[in-house]
Amino acid sequence: MLICTLYNHKGGVSKTTSTFNLGYALAESGYRVLLIDADPQCNLTELFMGPLLKRLDNDNTEEMIDLPGTSILQALRPRIEGSRSNVDVDSIELIDSPFNENIMLLKGDVGLSTAEDDLSQAHTFRTSSQIHFKFLYVALHDMIKRLGKKIKADFVFIDVGPSAGSLTRTCFLACDAFFVPVSPDRFNVQAISSLSQIIKKWIQEHRLIIDDFKAIGLPISEGRPLFLGTIVQNYKTARGSKARTGFEMWMRRLPGRIEKELLPVLKQFGDSEINLLQICEEFGSTEAVKIPDFSSLVTLMQECSKPIFSLSKEDTALISSNGYPYAGALWQDTEKRMQEWRKLFAELEKRVIRAKEIIEEKEKV
Repeated sequence: MLICTLYNHKGGVSKTTSTFNLGYALAESGYRVLLIDADPQCNLTELFMGPLLKRLDNDNTEEMIDLPGTSILQALRPRIEGSRSNVDVDSIELIDSPFNENIMLLKGDVGLSTAEDDLSQAHTFRTSSQIHFKFLYVALHDMIKRLGKKIKADFVFIDVGPSAGSLTRTCFLACDAFFVPVSPDRFNVQAISSLSQIIKKWIQEHRLIIDDFKAIGLPISEGRPLFLGTIVQNYKTARGSKARTGFEMWMRRLPGRIEKELLPVLKQFGDSEINLLQICEEFGSTEAVKIPDFSSLVTLMQECSKPIFSLSKEDTALISSNGYPYAGALWQDTEKRMQEWRKLFAELEKRVIRAKEIIEEKEKV
C-alpha cells in the first residue's frame, strides 16, 4: 500500500481536483483506492458526494440532515480526547463511490481545524514523557495503515489544505510519497523556496524522535516521503496542447527552481535505505506531467462528481446553452480532450505504482 499526498502551501493549484481524478484513474485500472479529506474546507468531500449533496440541498426541509459515513474528525476524536490509545478503525464507515466500487472516501469535517491545537501540542510535547501526546503524534499514520489494511487498499490519497500548520504537517509526515502541484506563474515558482524549507523543517524534526518512538513500540511513520515530481496545471493553451506564452515562460523556470531549492533538501534525508529522488531519477524528470485547464468541463465534473475523463455525452446537457447534449464536432472535440486528460493521469499512475513497489520492497526488509 502507498500513502500519498499532493502538497503545496500555495493555494489555487488544483490539488483536490487532481487527487480526485488520479484516484479514479487508479480505480479504473483495477486498484483499490481510499481518498481521505483532511482539509477543513471539505472540497474533496463535496466533489465526491456532489449528487447526494445536491439532493439534500433541494429537499424542502429546514432540518440539517447528517451526511452518511464517518468523518475524519469523528474517527480521530476519541484519540484526541484521550479516551482511546488509538483510533478504532472498525467503527469507521467509509463512503462508496456510486460510479466505481474500487474507490472510497473518508469524508472531511469543517470542524477539523479544531484539531490544530491538539496536533500542535502533540508535536511540541512529542519528546516529553507524556504518553498521550506520543499516541496522538502517531495516531493519523497508524489509523491510515490499519484502515488501509482492513479494506485492502492499494493506494491512499490524503487531500490537505494549502497551509503549513500542524494538521498538514501530520498528514505529510504520514505519507510514503508526494507530488507538488503548481501553476506556472511567478508566485508559484517563488513559493518553491519556502515550500522546500517547510518540508526540510518537518522531516528534520520528525527524524529526531523516530528511534525513540520505535524503541517503545509506537507505530511511527518513516517521515521521508518519496518525491514523485511536479504536476503543472491551471494553464491556458493557445493551440492544441501548447501553453500560452506567459505560462510557457514560467514552465521553463520551474524545473530550475525545483533543482536549486527542493532537491538538495530531499537529498540530505536519503541514505542507503531510501532515496527520496528515486522516482524522478528513474523517470528522468522532476516534472511528472503538465495538465492544461479543464475550462468549462470542470463545472460539469463538479456537478456530476465524475472524473474529467469519464463524463458522458448525456452529462454535457447540464452545461450546454440549449439544454441538449453536445453533438457533432463539439462532442468529438470534447471526447478527444477527455481522452488526452486520461493519458495524462495515466502518466501519474505510472509514478505512484512504481513508488508503491519501492515502499513495499522496503517494508519486506
